[in-house]
Amino acid sequence: MRRRADGPSLRELGLLPRIGADMPSLFAWLDQAKITRRAQAFDHGIELDLPGGRELAGGFAFAQATGRTQARPLRAEELKALKDRFKDQVPQGLTKEALWGAASNIDYAVRALSWEKLPADAMAFYRPFHFPPFDQWGIYLLVGPLLHYHRRLMTRSHAVGLFSTETLMHLVLFEIFNHEFFHHLVESTATTLELILATQGEPQPLYLRHRQAQRDDEFRHPHAPLEEALANAYAYNALGFISRVKMGFKTVSVKAYQRAVVNHWKIEPPGYRDAEHYAGSGYVDGAAVLLGELLMQPNLMNSVPLATIAKNVMPSGFSAFVAKPDIPTWLVGSPEELKLFEALVPAPNEACTQLFWPYNTSSFDQYLQARLEEEKAKRAAAKVQGK
Repeated sequence: MRRRADGPSLRELGLLPRIGADMPSLFAWLDQAKITRRAQAFDHGIELDLPGGRELAGGFAFAQATGRTQARPLRAEELKALKDRFKDQVPQGLTKEALWGAASNIDYAVRALSWEKLPADAMAFYRPFHFPPFDQWGIYLLVGPLLHYHRRLMTRSHAVGLFSTETLMHLVLFEIFNHEFFHHLVESTATTLELILATQGEPQPLYLRHRQAQRDDEFRHPHAPLEEALANAYAYNALGFISRVKMGFKTVSVKAYQRAVVNHWKIEPPGYRDAEHYAGSGYVDGAAVLLGELLMQPNLMNSVPLATIAKNVMPSGFSAFVAKPDIPTWLVGSPEELKLFEALVPAPNEACTQLFWPYNTSSFDQYLQARLEEEKAKRAAAKVQGK
């Protein structure tokens, strides 16, 4: 401990907290406060009734300590080597004309897609840290169901010419990961409230209570379970941030995928299918209601400006206890499934958190830019002629 020359250290003055800011310290406090629920096998709860859940059997319903591989961030030199390895690999199965059509008229390009979309929780799940053992918390990606779903989407979208096999898997993975990450935001928010309330008396199990109330539909919200609607909207918004760059292959792919997702939300289960109400700016209003539900007072947003907290504090990406690249992310599947997955997604952590792919899309980017310049020149010429 560094000591000031003119006085005692902060520790000697009793100005440093005895409990640190690390996650193990938080876990120990939660356990001591008796607001966790121990589970050797983690039961999904409300998600068990999702389409596809029955077929996935036990692998869908619980997370065990075995049979999983952690997706870790690549080091800078590993990322560079990956880019070098794929520098000549061009995405296959799409056409430049289809990409330009999507860039020009996204509605027309996407309406030909006919996807039977599964909700994210049918292919992945978030195991909260309120359910010890603590070494098992995090986001679980179920590789077998992911591969099956991806093959089905490729079959249905092949004729449209907008997605390559590799890039479509990246888009699916990014969407699903961000949906599950929102569940971490909710748990982080609930834990923050638990810590604050603990300073006023007995700790309250807000998170566990909220899960139970949501499972039993106690809130009677028209878009219940609201958390799932917001998770879908959060993933949609995350894709939107990726597309706010210079027009190119990735931008068009993301926008087309976003529009396809919106078109097919309606066939998802309750809650999930209501995400459109909360996409974009609607997210703040939905998050304010969710804060009231966490406090077991769903109408509280009418008497307390919870929207202010929802907009500026939580649940937002900055309120996550663990950032996206660092949250434990587990790949669950057989060796054969993991090998197929790795061939499509060589950098899973970066794909989940940044929508990074190493493929060379420069020819598509140049084509789209050239078409944009042509259209710009046409409009300028037409304007001159109209004078």
